[in-house]
Amino acid sequence: MTSLVYTVFHLASLQCSVRPEISPCTCETGKAWNHVELSCEKLESFNAVVDSLANKLNADTNIDLKITHSQLDDLEMRSFTDMNFNLYKLRMQWNSLKSLPEVPFRGLSNVTYLSIGDNDLDEIPKHALSHMPSLLTLDMGRCKIRSVQQEDFRGIQRVTNLILVSNIITRLDRGSFPKSLLILHLGRNQLESLNGSLHDLHNLESLFINANNITTLDDELPDGGQLRLLMAHNNRLERLPANMAGMHSLETVHIHCNQLRSFDRVLRNAVNLSEVMADNNELEYLAQDEFASCSKVETLQMGCNHIKSLNSSLLPILKLKNANFSFNDIEEFSMAELHGLRSLKTLQLSSNRIQRLLPDPRGVQELMLVNLDLDNNRIEALNGALAGLGNLRILNLAGNRLEHLQVGDFDGMLRLDILDLTGNQLAELKPLEMTLLPSLKILKVAYNNITKLEQDFKGLPVLCQANLTNNQISTISSELVTNTRCKNHNVPGKLEIHLDDNPIMCDVDLNELCRLMELQEARIRGRSQCFENDQEVCTVLPMLYNVNLPITVTNLKLAGREVPKPMVQVIMPSLIKANNELLPPLIATLRNPVLISTTLVNPVISPLPLAPPLLLTTTTPPPPLPLPVAPEEDKNETTTANPVATNSAQETTTTTSTTTTTTTTETSSQVDPIEVITTTAPTTTTTSTTTPKPNETLPVIVELQDHNPPDTPVNQTDVGVAQDEASALVPPVVLDPLQQDLERERERERERELERDLDHEAVAKTEYETVEYIPNLVQPPVGSDALTPPPSKANALEEDSESMHSNSVHAEYPHAAQSLQIPEEPPEE
Repeated sequence: MTSLVYTVFHLASLQCSVRPEISPCTCETGKAWNHVELSCEKLESFNAVVDSLANKLNADTNIDLKITHSQLDDLEMRSFTDMNFNLYKLRMQWNSLKSLPEVPFRGLSNVTYLSIGDNDLDEIPKHALSHMPSLLTLDMGRCKIRSVQQEDFRGIQRVTNLILVSNIITRLDRGSFPKSLLILHLGRNQLESLNGSLHDLHNLESLFINANNITTLDDELPDGGQLRLLMAHNNRLERLPANMAGMHSLETVHIHCNQLRSFDRVLRNAVNLSEVMADNNELEYLAQDEFASCSKVETLQMGCNHIKSLNSSLLPILKLKNANFSFNDIEEFSMAELHGLRSLKTLQLSSNRIQRLLPDPRGVQELMLVNLDLDNNRIEALNGALAGLGNLRILNLAGNRLEHLQVGDFDGMLRLDILDLTGNQLAELKPLEMTLLPSLKILKVAYNNITKLEQDFKGLPVLCQANLTNNQISTISSELVTNTRCKNHNVPGKLEIHLDDNPIMCDVDLNELCRLMELQEARIRGRSQCFENDQEVCTVLPMLYNVNLPITVTNLKLAGREVPKPMVQVIMPSLIKANNELLPPLIATLRNPVLISTTLVNPVISPLPLAPPLLLTTTTPPPPLPLPVAPEEDKNETTTANPVATNSAQETTTTTSTTTTTTTTETSSQVDPIEVITTTAPTTTTTSTTTPKPNETLPVIVELQDHNPPDTPVNQTDVGVAQDEASALVPPVVLDPLQQDLERERERERERELERDLDHEAVAKTEYETVEYIPNLVQPPVGSDALTPPPSKANALEEDSESMHSNSVHAEYPHAAQSLQIPEEPPEE
């Protein structure tokens, strides 16, 4: 048997393989063993088509001939019978034909299919059609035919499929269509009336009259029960014809986009009806027995109408699968409207006016509902009406007026995958903590009023995505996701919590929360407006908190000489000030770094702990020239050397034995305010501050010297005495009057040397602690010699003294001086 089939198809293929002379036409083997498909495209004349195919194929072979995109102006000069083969299908699309002459079609008595669509025909070629009495299918769509006259189809009375779609037909003569028609396509024309032309087509099964201007179908459709498909959408129908009540064979009715106000119960006897598309009408009322016998309806589209109630009209439709009542005027919906509809999978009630949901006293456990859309309504409470929908997978409640969720609203929803509560007025999600939704993977609660999250995800064991953007969340408990581990198709993943536009995105504790969530296979997603860069917040925070700063060891140089003491250099980030308020370290970006060089007497070098950044806003002054400082005579005497008002350097030296203070001294209108920091410690500390050039790192050199060992005698000239009770560890040393006079004489001599030579860079040690601080200078504008003094920052350190006291360098070096100056412009590299 297999060899016989192969032989038959081989013989059919030989019809094409041994005929290369039919070029430029092509040949393909048809679906049947004795059928051949010929295609001639882009030929210059009909004469060329005939010459290419004449006497080239067997006379008993059934030929399907297609001639497209050719110039057939000489069509009446030759005939299809000159090709000498059995033509049973003829297609002549896209040839710009304006008419069909009679001569070429003579003798085509075996043709059953003719397609002359996609041409420029303006009338039906009745003379050419009269030579094809066996014609069953005629396609004249997408032409320019204006009317159908009574004699046009007189010669093809056996035709069953007539396609006249997308013409410009405005008139139909009564009795013009053959009674043998089974399918009639008159869609996309300009008909306003059918003029009774279809009334006698009792065999008609499918009717397409869509996209016309028809206003009524009264007495237009054939009586009887043969019509199965009615496509009458996109017209101007105001009512359905009364004789539709007797069309028991109707299966599909498309009447959407009309002006229907009522069905008038004409569909109640359509026992075979399976699909009704009636959306975008003006329907206001559904009778209780509107679909009394329509138990086979599977799809019911009734959206975009003015229906106020379903009125139990759906209860007889036992096989209903998809129902759409969106964009109507329903004000109250009871789950009892769905009782017994065990095949219902999708119900759309979006964009109505529903204020109340009423539960079904008999329960909804028998429903197989999978997708329920109740979004964009006015629902204020669920009242447990949806509890028990065990097969529900998607529940959309977005855009309502829900203020509270009650325990039990989602009970029994064991298969729920997606819950959308976006755009409501919810203040908390605590009821979810006591509700088990074992399959929920996506939770959408954006645009609500939620303020905190505690254990709200306790009943969501496999949640994978939570959208909580645009709320008021300021607190999130670390136990939020304790019982939640994302799983998608039993594949473990990470829970993503989206928190854009919530107050917590600027919280200083969010860095720790990000870390805790990572440990529990969760991830906080979102961007914060508190950052200058638009990045994920949990990506930016580790960079701000965990800064791996370089640490180098070098030697300190004083007066051109290297001091053989180890020195640790680190770079510290600084805070910024916004709207005169100190921002927390979380949102302080890394501005210009401050280089702190600390000289240690102890030969063992250990990394200097990174102190929390201190707020000290400065400008970028020109490089200063340091001034020599003489040692002090009296431990209680404070000497301040005002620098000369120049554009090159300013330096201030202050000695005191009291607690740390800040003093601002103004010398003149052209000189910036001088900030003096006085620090007392039981050890001798020397700090040298140099103001950098623009885009340079500002070095601050701090020398820390340990106390004398217990066995070393105390030197009165090397020990500083602290007056503060909390730090008074060394008793004061009293100098005799002769030594005091010598110290005063030395001080006066140093002041004279200061006036003579301003370029001297030697810094002498004093008996007491000395802190040298460079005042703020404003970079003069280009072409201007004047200096504008900046606002005073005298109280900058005092405002945050308590926080600095616990998080400063003094944490490890309690007697070290604090002196930081930060350039405003960031370095280039």
